[in-house]
Amino acid sequence: MTSRLHRRFGPWVIHHAFEFKWFYLGAFLCLYVLQVFQSEIPGRIRNLTELLGTGSIEGSSVWIFVGLAAGILLFRTSSRLLFFYPARVQQKLLRMELLELLEKVPSTRYQHRSQGQIFQILFDDINNLRAFIGFGLLQIGNLLIAAWVLIPKLNETDAYLWPAFTPLFLSVVFTTIASLINQKYFKKVMDKKGEVQQYIIESYEAKQTIKNFHREESFIKGFVKISTEELALFFKSSIGFAVTGPYVKLGLGLSLIWAAMLVRAQGGSASDLVFFAGYLYLFHEPVMFMSWVAVVVAQGFAAWRRVQELYGVLVVPSLDEKELAESHLDLGSDGLKLSLLFWQKKINLFFQANRWTVLIGETGIGKSYLLSKLATGLILKGHKVSMVQQEPYLFNDTIMENIFLGKEVTEKNMALAKELLRMFQLDNLAPTIDEVLKLEVGENGKRLSGGQIKRVALIRSLLSEAKTIVWDDPFSSVDIILERRIIHKMRNSPEWKNHTFIISSHRLTTVRLSDEVIYIDKESGVKAQGSSEMILKEENVSRFFKEQLVDVSLA
Repeated sequence: MTSRLHRRFGPWVIHHAFEFKWFYLGAFLCLYVLQVFQSEIPGRIRNLTELLGTGSIEGSSVWIFVGLAAGILLFRTSSRLLFFYPARVQQKLLRMELLELLEKVPSTRYQHRSQGQIFQILFDDINNLRAFIGFGLLQIGNLLIAAWVLIPKLNETDAYLWPAFTPLFLSVVFTTIASLINQKYFKKVMDKKGEVQQYIIESYEAKQTIKNFHREESFIKGFVKISTEELALFFKSSIGFAVTGPYVKLGLGLSLIWAAMLVRAQGGSASDLVFFAGYLYLFHEPVMFMSWVAVVVAQGFAAWRRVQELYGVLVVPSLDEKELAESHLDLGSDGLKLSLLFWQKKINLFFQANRWTVLIGETGIGKSYLLSKLATGLILKGHKVSMVQQEPYLFNDTIMENIFLGKEVTEKNMALAKELLRMFQLDNLAPTIDEVLKLEVGENGKRLSGGQIKRVALIRSLLSEAKTIVWDDPFSSVDIILERRIIHKMRNSPEWKNHTFIISSHRLTTVRLSDEVIYIDKESGVKAQGSSEMILKEENVSRFFKEQLVDVSLA
């Protein structure tokens, strides 16, 4: 994919124009013919006015006006289509480039950005850029072509009427300057919109679980506060144009009044005023839209700055990645060797290939952190790895779309998916397995339980074709009987027995079913490592699980 986001605003616009040059050549040709057709109307109306004065209108034909109207409609529509199509394509390409970056890079690069801000950039900011290169470039082209075609036509207007154009042009200049002065507020408004969006997301997510147990006034008060701030910024950003916008209409009216006074003073005819009014209205559209162009350009520039800020974050390695770069990570045929800092200590880990290794330790010690580091390091080195975190995400789609995620659905992997659904006991979600696959899970799987969401994510991981599987506490939501059944089937299945599984767990059953165990703690890093049979005999490990059993019995 051609990179567009690394450019500055001006070079990006120029590159876009050359990228779609044939569209724009056609668009400018349509605008030229459009302005030629429109420029014919004032003269023909003047002639018609003069014929009315002599009473010989019978000799005129209406069909020339019908033809001009048809031509104007055709070329006006064509010019807009030729401008707007490249803008829509550019919108899609920019959004895809950002999404591709978000998908490829580790989440640590953008973890300080809220979901609301990222959504605003992907949606509103990209839309503002599309509006600029669609509507903005159209009106700039329209103004240039109009000036090229219409200004020479002014020679057909009596020179004494030329000063009457002044109010219209001055009103547009005034409006444009006011709009540009307010440009500094556009980026602030976009940033605040992202905060509002994030507040809505967080409030919704929180209220799903606590709305029945807590009072909700705090949500309302918070939303009112942040929405008021966003509204105030929006008001400041638009007040200049809101106040000065009517001046364009006022300038148009003043130009007409001035022209009428000049015609009267010079003893001109009504046809002179009609001719002037025709050209005044032809100039009115492109000139009036210059003030809108100023707004669109200002919004586009502010949007590009925000997009560039996110792009800059995505292409710069995070602190975690820099630490990983200094760490040692090697994936060979015998297994995975990892050396990194853990609680300010250098630790060495080895995960044997084609075996199940379980990471154990007290809650909060850093098992999830280690697994995330491991998966990130493998991805950065170009290895294919599939990781399921403790709280995986499901898309608002069917179970089938969630487990395949765009992967080609062949007869073989469909049969495999059905086998996995049965293995993970998800086949009872509907009367038949085919109905299970078509089941809509809702946003983030809200129509499923937490355990069912986790199992769907585990199936997705197994269908990913990655040879290294990293799971964070995968069986916490299933009973030990189902856990034993799943692991036993997977260890004996030809599909997965040659995979390397690296998981974390707190359960004794998981440890017993695994090949290797790594016990970590804050003080010594790796406290024990070896086969499950050997590690379970270690005093530290046996004490760890005995304390669990005591806690359970006391509970």
